[in-house]
Amino acid sequence: MDKRRDDTAFGRAPVLLTNRRDVRFELSFKYPLIKGYTFKELEKRNLSDFQRFFDKVARMTVQQVGESFARPPDKDDSIYSKQVLHYEITDSFRIHVILEEGRYVVVRLDPNHIVHR
Repeated sequence: MDKRRDDTAFGRAPVLLTNRRDVRFELSFKYPLIKGYTFKELEKRNLSDFQRFFDKVARMTVQQVGESFARPPDKDDSIYSKQVLHYEITDSFRIHVILEEGRYVVVRLDPNHIVHR
């Protein structure tokens, strides 16, 4: 499936979203979080850590976030037939996301870094 955004109405050529690394990093919550890896499992300190992460990445590009927070992916980890990407919130807290239409969709909150340690 071609993931191009049609900007021709705005006088621009279509852009392949997944190749754009100079755009702002966008997180979303499109799907229910995977059971056992939801906000219910977070402690107050995890929420504070998550907020600090949001505050930082809100001003960053995809490339900057990747360089600062991305961890090597596990090639066997996929959800909705998409590769899961791991981002480090703290030494022990990870969020797991999939890339969909140029947005990073959160699918798991892993405050104790249980998955793919």
